[in-house]
Amino acid sequence: MRLIFSIHFQQAIIERNISIDHLKRVIRHPDASHISFGGRTVARKAVNGKILEVVYIQGTTSDTKNEYRIITSYYILNT
Repeated sequence: MRLIFSIHFQQAIIERNISIDHLKRVIRHPDASHISFGGRTVARKAVNGKILEVVYIQGTTSDTKNEYRIITSYYILNT
């Protein structure tokens, strides 16, 4: 799995204290996910007592199928 980070997210990952392993876990085994605008996928999963949401675009060709461009990710309130 190859993760590619947007410029916005490169700084946000540090500020939000988000683990790369947690990102991969959400993408591989989400509790819920849906397709959003522009072909983006929004996936969420409970991780360590919090809900982590990841917005990403998956590669579309056989060469890029294992690439995930992370647009953003953040913890949301557990409702």
